[in-house]
Amino acid sequence: MKTILHYFSATGNTARAVKAIADRLASAGHEVSCPVVDGRAAPSQEIPDLTILAFPIWSWAAPHFVLEYARRLPKAKGARAAVFATCGGFGAQGVGEVARVLRRRGYNVVCSGEVVYPDNWTMAQNPPTGDALAQALAKGDGKVAEFAANLLSDHPTTFHCAFIHKVWSWTIAILFRLFGRRFLGKTFVADAQCTSCGLCASACPVQAIQMTGTPKIPRWNASCAACYRCINLCPAKAIQISVPLMVFHLGLNLALTILCLGSIGWIHRQLPPLPGAVGTVLAALIAIAVLAIVTMLQLTAVDGWLSRLATRPPLRGFFTRNYTHAFGRYRAPGFQIGAKEQQS
Repeated sequence: MKTILHYFSATGNTARAVKAIADRLASAGHEVSCPVVDGRAAPSQEIPDLTILAFPIWSWAAPHFVLEYARRLPKAKGARAAVFATCGGFGAQGVGEVARVLRRRGYNVVCSGEVVYPDNWTMAQNPPTGDALAQALAKGDGKVAEFAANLLSDHPTTFHCAFIHKVWSWTIAILFRLFGRRFLGKTFVADAQCTSCGLCASACPVQAIQMTGTPKIPRWNASCAACYRCINLCPAKAIQISVPLMVFHLGLNLALTILCLGSIGWIHRQLPPLPGAVGTVLAALIAIAVLAIVTMLQLTAVDGWLSRLATRPPLRGFFTRNYTHAFGRYRAPGFQIGAKEQQS
């Protein structure tokens, strides 16, 4: 049986699980290939006996480029498929959203599931180390084995998420996909420990990092996926979350949001008379559209000006003020970036 296991792994948890799943399938007689998914990859147009899509869950959703990849998979007529995700706690609607995409492509999603592994959310917490890390990995590995057994069983089951969890998590996922990930990328900076090695830029799955200036230091553009791969894999531990940039971007966006939404009444008064609540709804849509436009300007033009200030020697020390230098970094044991990530 031919199986293609498409996957993305930011810091190694999904790659670790994929290797275990691929080994279990191979031992059951499957011919398994494991292409790596990123923002540049195009899926094979081959439809195997079993298609699996594996990924980490961020903000209760699959990475945006994984969803785009799934939408480009070849159309199938009932071919078997499975969805697998790793997460730091509860993935909510993340697995189901990808399963729906595959069903719309004509796949029969026979199995799905998620497994908890150590979180790599360096912005908020220290990753586990020592015995705590070993226990967390062992627990995750055990759940991966259960998923593989379920996949190979005569009657595999799918992951279920309650409707109420789908509602709130889908809402957050959409906001993160449109704006949150981009704002997070705009808070990343390289401090004085940066060696200009360029690993962050070459490892970025969506090519959101450019090495600029003299000496070369990384700069993040608005396509950032907020995967934290660059922060966690930097050999000099030089990439941080800038507190000044975070305060500036969040403060400015909050002010713009209040201004735009607060102007709905004024916009309504400028419109010609409309029946019922149509005028109010139209005014709200206009205000939201304006907010989206000014937000993108903030993430591009305004950020470009701010980034130039942040790289000037007299100001760089101020803009690299952070709290994450005291945090550890997370990489699953043995994980390496490259075409054979699942084998590391």
